Amino acid sequence: MIKNFFIAFVFCVSLLSTGQNRKWSVEGNFPYTFGDNFVDEGYNGVADLGLKYRIREYRRFDLGASLNMGAFTSAASLDGSNGINGNAILFQPRAFASYIIDSVPGLHPMVGLGYSLFMFNVNDENFNNANFQQNRSDDGLNLNVAIAYDLTDALFVQVQYDYIRLSARNSIDSSYNKNVNIIKLGFGYRF
Repeated sequence: MIKNFFIAFVFCVSLLSTGQNRKWSVEGNFPYTFGDNFVDEGYNGVADLGLKYRIREYRRFDLGASLNMGAFTSAASLDGSNGINGNAILFQPRAFASYIIDSVPGLHPMVGLGYSLFMFNVNDENFNNANFQQNRSDDGLNLNVAIAYDLTDALFVQVQYDYIRLSARNSIDSSYNKNVNIIKLGFGYRF
């Protein structure tokens, strides 16, 4: 499943790599989950890939759209044993605004608002050697805050924070099942 995710991402980037004036950027991030929620307790971040397009440029800010796709692996078994094998894929389309600071032209604070879709796949073997399989998805609102710093005209580093408010349709209605926090550290390339 993760292999298909990366193949689809590379295919999308190759189709869209015809930009002449650096309106496009591609990024690679390491996602780190934290907080009191099931994603932090059950999954570890592997990679997050993103694609951004600046739609409109103004004097003080740019407006654009982005799509991030993240991969996570299972961190622990449901009953404490080590027989778990699972993963989660996160899709995050959003709109964003990148601000221009005249005194520090290489620094770009950003805010984004969008949608997140988690797709979970868990295969667990419990203490009775019985297999437990669960495939489910959950979605919700995504608020993103980021800061990018230009290393060159094309290369940049960044740190992002994602707050995701999941619907928890198939779970107990609690903050543990709804609130997801992710920090992403990464780099990017504009083309």
